[in-house]
Amino acid sequence: MKNPVEVWYLYHSGFAAKINNKLLIFDYYSNRPANDGPSLYNGIFNPGDFKDHDVFVFVSHRHRDHYNPVIFRWMNENPNISLIISSDVKGYKSHPNIYKTEPDNKYEIRDIYAETFASTDEGIAFLVKAEETVLFHAGDLHWWHWDGEPDSFNRQMEIQYKAQVEKLKKHHIDIAFLVADPRQENFSLLGLDWFAREVSCTHIFPMHFSNDYSIMNNIKKYMESNSIPAEIHLITKRGQRFCIGN
Repeated sequence: MKNPVEVWYLYHSGFAAKINNKLLIFDYYSNRPANDGPSLYNGIFNPGDFKDHDVFVFVSHRHRDHYNPVIFRWMNENPNISLIISSDVKGYKSHPNIYKTEPDNKYEIRDIYAETFASTDEGIAFLVKAEETVLFHAGDLHWWHWDGEPDSFNRQMEIQYKAQVEKLKKHHIDIAFLVADPRQENFSLLGLDWFAREVSCTHIFPMHFSNDYSIMNNIKKYMESNSIPAEIHLITKRGQRFCIGN
Protein backbone atom coordinates (compact mmCIF):
# COMPACT_ATOMS: atom_id res chain seq x y z
CA MET A 1 0.00 0.00 0.00
CA LYS A 2 1.71 3.18 -1.22
CA ASN A 3 -1.05 5.71 -0.61
CA PRO A 4 -2.86 6.71 2.59
CA VAL A 5 -6.38 5.32 2.88
CA GLU A 6 -9.30 6.80 4.79
CA VAL A 7 -11.91 4.26 5.88
CA TRP A 8 -15.37 5.06 7.24
CA TYR A 9 -17.66 2.56 8.92
CA LEU A 10 -21.15 3.21 7.51
CA TYR A 11 -23.26 0.46 9.09
CA HIS A 12 -23.41 -3.34 9.38
CA SER A 13 -21.27 -4.42 6.39
CA GLY A 14 -21.10 -0.97 4.80
CA PHE A 15 -17.77 0.80 4.45
CA ALA A 16 -16.27 3.60 2.39
CA ALA A 17 -12.58 3.77 1.50
CA LYS A 18 -10.97 6.86 -0.02
CA ILE A 19 -7.66 6.52 -1.86
CA ASN A 20 -6.47 9.70 -3.60
CA ASN A 21 -9.43 10.77 -5.77
CA LYS A 22 -11.13 7.38 -5.67
CA LEU A 23 -13.94 6.52 -3.29
CA LEU A 24 -14.94 2.87 -2.91
CA ILE A 25 -18.22 2.06 -1.18
CA PHE A 26 -19.11 -1.49 -0.14
CA ASP A 27 -22.54 -2.95 0.73
CA TYR A 28 -24.33 0.32 1.45
CA TYR A 29 -27.45 -0.40 3.50
CA SER A 30 -28.73 2.24 5.92
CA ASN A 31 -29.43 5.63 4.36
CA ARG A 32 -30.51 7.21 7.66
CA PRO A 33 -27.97 9.65 9.10
CA ALA A 34 -26.43 8.56 12.39
CA ASN A 35 -25.81 12.15 13.53
CA ASP A 36 -25.68 15.73 12.27
CA GLY A 37 -22.17 15.45 10.89
CA PRO A 38 -21.09 15.63 7.25
CA SER A 39 -21.58 12.81 4.75
CA LEU A 40 -19.63 9.60 5.57
CA TYR A 41 -18.97 10.87 9.09
CA ASN A 42 -22.67 10.30 9.83
CA GLY A 43 -22.81 6.91 8.14
CA ILE A 44 -24.36 7.92 4.81
CA PHE A 45 -23.15 8.86 1.34
CA ASN A 46 -24.13 12.11 -0.36
CA PRO A 47 -23.19 11.89 -4.06
CA GLY A 48 -23.06 15.66 -4.37
CA ASP A 49 -20.13 15.79 -1.94
CA PHE A 50 -17.90 13.70 -4.21
CA LYS A 51 -18.42 15.03 -7.73
CA ASP A 52 -14.66 15.49 -8.07
CA HIS A 53 -14.02 11.83 -7.19
CA ASP A 54 -14.28 8.61 -9.12
CA VAL A 55 -16.81 6.64 -7.07
CA PHE A 56 -17.13 2.84 -7.24
CA VAL A 57 -20.06 1.23 -5.43
CA PHE A 58 -19.91 -2.52 -4.77
CA VAL A 59 -22.92 -4.71 -3.93
CA SER A 60 -22.03 -8.23 -2.81
CA HIS A 61 -25.60 -9.60 -2.95
CA ARG A 62 -29.29 -8.80 -2.81
CA HIS A 63 -29.99 -9.23 0.93
CA ARG A 64 -31.53 -6.05 2.29
CA ASP A 65 -28.81 -5.69 4.94
CA HIS A 66 -26.22 -5.37 2.15
CA TYR A 67 -28.09 -3.54 -0.61
CA ASN A 68 -30.13 -0.35 -0.86
CA PRO A 69 -31.67 0.61 -4.25
CA VAL A 70 -30.91 4.26 -3.47
CA ILE A 71 -27.56 3.64 -5.17
CA PHE A 72 -29.25 3.88 -8.58
CA ARG A 73 -30.48 7.40 -7.80
CA TRP A 74 -26.92 8.46 -7.01
CA MET A 75 -26.00 8.03 -10.65
CA ASN A 76 -28.41 10.83 -11.61
CA GLU A 77 -26.55 13.21 -9.29
CA ASN A 78 -22.98 12.19 -10.03
CA PRO A 79 -21.85 10.94 -13.47
CA ASN A 80 -18.57 9.68 -11.99
CA ILE A 81 -20.30 6.82 -10.14
CA SER A 82 -19.91 3.22 -11.28
CA LEU A 83 -21.92 0.37 -9.76
CA ILE A 84 -20.37 -3.10 -9.52
CA ILE A 85 -23.20 -5.44 -8.65
CA SER A 86 -23.56 -9.16 -7.97
CA SER A 87 -25.69 -10.91 -10.57
CA ASP A 88 -28.28 -12.04 -7.99
CA VAL A 89 -29.46 -8.41 -7.69
CA LYS A 90 -32.39 -7.91 -10.08
CA GLY A 91 -34.87 -5.27 -11.17
CA TYR A 92 -32.74 -2.40 -12.41
CA LYS A 93 -32.31 -0.87 -15.86
CA SER A 94 -29.08 -1.36 -17.75
CA HIS A 95 -26.62 1.52 -17.78
CA PRO A 96 -23.09 1.93 -19.18
CA ASN A 97 -21.77 2.51 -15.64
CA ILE A 98 -23.42 -0.57 -14.13
CA TYR A 99 -21.33 -3.73 -14.18
CA LYS A 100 -22.94 -7.09 -13.40
CA THR A 101 -20.51 -9.55 -11.82
CA GLU A 102 -20.44 -13.31 -11.31
CA PRO A 103 -18.44 -15.47 -8.88
CA ASP A 104 -14.93 -16.55 -9.84
CA ASN A 105 -14.31 -13.85 -12.43
CA LYS A 106 -11.91 -10.98 -13.03
CA TYR A 107 -12.91 -7.50 -14.17
CA GLU A 108 -11.16 -4.33 -15.36
CA ILE A 109 -13.54 -1.47 -14.54
CA ARG A 110 -12.22 1.92 -15.61
CA ASP A 111 -8.82 1.93 -13.91
CA ILE A 112 -9.47 -0.52 -11.08
CA TYR A 113 -9.24 -4.30 -10.97
CA ALA A 114 -11.85 -6.50 -9.29
CA GLU A 115 -11.80 -10.24 -8.68
CA THR A 116 -14.81 -12.12 -7.35
CA PHE A 117 -15.13 -15.11 -5.04
CA ALA A 118 -18.09 -17.36 -4.29
CA SER A 119 -20.00 -16.67 -1.10
CA THR A 120 -20.97 -19.28 1.46
CA ASP A 121 -24.40 -17.63 1.47
CA GLU A 122 -25.57 -15.56 -1.52
CA GLY A 123 -23.70 -13.47 -4.05
CA ILE A 124 -19.98 -12.83 -4.05
CA ALA A 125 -16.97 -11.38 -2.27
CA PHE A 126 -14.76 -8.72 -3.87
CA LEU A 127 -11.01 -8.35 -4.09
CA VAL A 128 -10.31 -4.84 -5.41
CA LYS A 129 -7.03 -3.26 -6.51
CA ALA A 130 -7.09 0.54 -6.73
CA GLU A 131 -4.22 3.03 -6.54
CA GLU A 132 -1.77 0.24 -5.63
CA THR A 133 -3.94 -0.74 -2.66
CA VAL A 134 -5.60 -4.15 -2.32
CA LEU A 135 -8.90 -4.38 -0.47
CA PHE A 136 -11.08 -7.40 0.22
CA HIS A 137 -14.76 -7.21 1.15
CA ALA A 138 -16.19 -10.58 2.13
CA GLY A 139 -19.90 -9.80 1.75
CA ASP A 140 -21.48 -12.88 3.33
CA LEU A 141 -18.53 -15.13 2.61
CA HIS A 142 -17.92 -16.52 6.07
CA TRP A 143 -17.53 -19.64 8.18
CA TRP A 144 -21.21 -19.86 9.21
CA HIS A 145 -21.20 -22.26 12.14
CA TRP A 146 -24.42 -22.31 14.19
CA ASP A 147 -25.51 -24.12 17.31
CA GLY A 148 -28.57 -26.18 16.41
CA GLU A 149 -27.60 -26.79 12.80
CA PRO A 150 -26.69 -30.34 11.73
CA ASP A 151 -23.01 -31.23 11.85
CA SER A 152 -23.16 -31.82 8.10
CA PHE A 153 -24.24 -28.20 7.49
CA ASN A 154 -21.55 -26.74 9.73
CA ARG A 155 -18.91 -28.96 8.18
CA GLN A 156 -19.96 -27.94 4.67
CA MET A 157 -19.74 -24.25 5.60
CA GLU A 158 -16.21 -24.85 6.89
CA ILE A 159 -15.15 -26.63 3.70
CA GLN A 160 -16.61 -23.98 1.41
CA TYR A 161 -15.16 -21.09 3.37
CA LYS A 162 -11.67 -22.57 3.57
CA ALA A 163 -11.74 -23.27 -0.18
CA GLN A 164 -12.33 -19.59 -0.95
CA VAL A 165 -9.72 -18.43 1.56
CA GLU A 166 -7.23 -20.76 -0.11
CA LYS A 167 -7.70 -18.82 -3.35
CA LEU A 168 -6.88 -15.57 -1.56
CA LYS A 169 -3.54 -16.78 -0.25
CA LYS A 170 -1.74 -15.74 -3.45
CA HIS A 171 -2.53 -12.09 -2.70
CA HIS A 172 -1.26 -9.68 -0.09
CA ILE A 173 -4.30 -7.77 1.14
CA ASP A 174 -3.86 -4.33 2.63
CA ILE A 175 -7.37 -3.94 4.05
CA ALA A 176 -9.95 -6.69 4.61
CA PHE A 177 -13.56 -6.32 5.74
CA LEU A 178 -14.58 -9.61 7.40
CA VAL A 179 -17.71 -10.98 9.06
CA ALA A 180 -17.77 -11.12 12.87
CA ASP A 181 -21.40 -11.87 13.67
CA PRO A 182 -22.24 -11.87 17.40
CA ARG A 183 -25.30 -14.09 16.80
CA GLN A 184 -22.87 -16.99 16.34
CA GLU A 185 -21.80 -16.57 19.95
CA ASN A 186 -18.73 -18.75 20.62
CA PHE A 187 -18.25 -19.31 16.88
CA SER A 188 -18.43 -15.65 15.84
CA LEU A 189 -14.70 -15.28 15.16
CA LEU A 190 -14.06 -18.62 13.45
CA GLY A 191 -13.91 -17.09 9.99
CA LEU A 192 -11.90 -14.02 10.96
CA ASP A 193 -9.37 -16.13 12.85
CA TRP A 194 -8.87 -18.55 9.96
CA PHE A 195 -8.49 -15.72 7.47
CA ALA A 196 -6.00 -13.84 9.68
CA ARG A 197 -3.82 -16.93 10.04
CA GLU A 198 -3.95 -18.07 6.41
CA VAL A 199 -3.91 -14.86 4.35
CA SER A 200 -1.23 -12.17 4.22
CA CYS A 201 -3.18 -9.14 5.42
CA THR A 202 -2.23 -5.89 7.15
CA HIS A 203 -5.52 -4.41 8.38
CA ILE A 204 -8.83 -6.08 9.27
CA PHE A 205 -12.18 -4.43 9.91
CA PRO A 206 -14.95 -6.56 11.48
CA MET A 207 -18.47 -6.23 10.09
CA HIS A 208 -21.99 -7.71 10.05
CA PHE A 209 -22.78 -6.86 13.66
CA SER A 210 -25.45 -4.13 13.15
CA ASN A 211 -25.76 -2.29 16.50
CA ASP A 212 -24.24 -5.04 18.64
CA TYR A 213 -20.87 -3.51 19.44
CA SER A 214 -20.32 -6.08 22.18
CA ILE A 215 -18.52 -8.15 19.55
CA MET A 216 -15.66 -5.65 19.85
CA ASN A 217 -15.03 -6.83 23.42
CA ASN A 218 -14.69 -10.38 22.11
CA ILE A 219 -12.32 -9.19 19.40
CA LYS A 220 -10.21 -7.26 21.90
CA LYS A 221 -9.88 -10.37 24.09
CA TYR A 222 -9.06 -12.42 20.99
CA MET A 223 -6.25 -10.01 20.06
CA GLU A 224 -4.85 -10.11 23.59
CA SER A 225 -4.66 -13.91 23.60
CA ASN A 226 -3.65 -14.58 19.98
CA SER A 227 -0.65 -13.52 17.97
CA ILE A 228 -1.67 -12.62 14.42
CA PRO A 229 0.16 -10.33 11.98
CA ALA A 230 -2.87 -8.22 11.01
CA GLU A 231 -4.10 -5.21 12.96
CA ILE A 232 -7.80 -5.53 13.77
CA HIS A 233 -9.58 -2.19 14.07
CA LEU A 234 -12.24 -1.88 16.74
CA ILE A 235 -15.40 -0.01 15.76
CA THR A 236 -17.50 1.98 18.23
CA LYS A 237 -19.96 3.98 16.12
CA ARG A 238 -21.38 4.68 12.67
CA GLY A 239 -19.39 7.21 10.70
CA GLN A 240 -16.18 6.34 12.55
CA ARG A 241 -13.14 7.29 10.47
CA PHE A 242 -9.83 5.46 10.36
CA CYS A 243 -6.67 6.82 8.73
CA ILE A 244 -4.32 4.14 7.45
CA GLY A 245 -0.83 4.80 6.14
CA ASN A 246 -0.55 8.42 7.20
